[in-house]
Amino acid sequence: MAWRRRILIGVVSIVVLAVAVMSAWSLAIGPEAVWRILRHGTTTVWDHTEYPGRQIAASPDPQPWGVLPPDEVEIPSIDIEGETWAIEDALRQHDTLAFVVIQDGALAYEWYRGDHGPAEPSMIFSVSKSITSLLVGAAIGDGLVGSVVDPVTAYLPEFANSGFDQLTVEDLLRMDSDLDYIEDDNPFGIHVEFNYTADLEGDILGLQLRDESDQVFRYKSGDNAVLGLLLDRVLGGSSVTDYLNARLLSPMGSEHGGMWSTDDVDGLERTWCCLALTARDLARFGQLILNQGSWGDEQLVSPDYLESSFTPAYRADQWPADYEDSLLTSYGYQWWLIGDEAIVAFGKDGQYLYVHPSHNVVVVRLGESQGGIGWIDILHQIGTSTPTR
Repeated sequence: MAWRRRILIGVVSIVVLAVAVMSAWSLAIGPEAVWRILRHGTTTVWDHTEYPGRQIAASPDPQPWGVLPPDEVEIPSIDIEGETWAIEDALRQHDTLAFVVIQDGALAYEWYRGDHGPAEPSMIFSVSKSITSLLVGAAIGDGLVGSVVDPVTAYLPEFANSGFDQLTVEDLLRMDSDLDYIEDDNPFGIHVEFNYTADLEGDILGLQLRDESDQVFRYKSGDNAVLGLLLDRVLGGSSVTDYLNARLLSPMGSEHGGMWSTDDVDGLERTWCCLALTARDLARFGQLILNQGSWGDEQLVSPDYLESSFTPAYRADQWPADYEDSLLTSYGYQWWLIGDEAIVAFGKDGQYLYVHPSHNVVVVRLGESQGGIGWIDILHQIGTSTPTR
């Protein structure tokens, strides 16, 4: 029958097309990456429960936050697109998991969604980049990395014949490299490949530079991925996760565990995206900044490195037009800057670490999504509401 033949031809054509697409996709990003996408779907804040990773233990000497007396705390109502909201209503109705305000070194405000508590970590996505930058600063202090002006090839000699001898550690920190890396959700693209690959080292070492020689700010996770591999190499057998725990989290008295997702069992950390922490422990990194890199009697990151981290790398005329309608005015060492006032790290699905030095305030927002509102503006409202110190 003619109609049966047409149906059969249609089914065969669909199958052939599907096989061709899957084959092309596997060739583009690798079969393991494709399998992970098909099995787990798009990235979520619970990815650390789905993929390989290294566990982070709580500090052997945990230091719970002190709590400010209620009469010393005033969390303001906030403005969202011209409407006044009580902060708790805004958190509840806009997909927030956790919200913590640290003022003068003590817990001023804390809120959690009903199914999420203070001891439960979730993915902080690109806030991980800023933590990686602090680790670079610690590695410089430990003599593992000589200087931010060192060429990348001093630590990753495999790049020696690829033009990377002109690329410095600072170029990666400021994201002004010419790395041929496009940050988008193209399923055939390099960013998706990096997020799902099981051979991260091979993919990093396969990166190339573009032909352009104009070094300008272009946000791309590839710069951070190279920094992550560099850290892994200089640690000489210790993992980036172990270094984070030993050099920063443990001395800061972290209360809870976490995880840093890796490309495979005993593999490399995805340093640009895939650290999972609790809100309270993430806030410690903001307090470390307010402390000029010290915690108690220990200097964990040098003040000079932090000063360079928060020095605007780009003038107003160099700042991309994409950010003209935001509060963001420049970029430092994997940190976003708001004028000369505040510092912020943020990641996919509404993860934020906000620090305002002159107001001595740290604010953390973790979410399951962005919730449809502008959190940087909200955090800045809260951060600037307390008296300057």
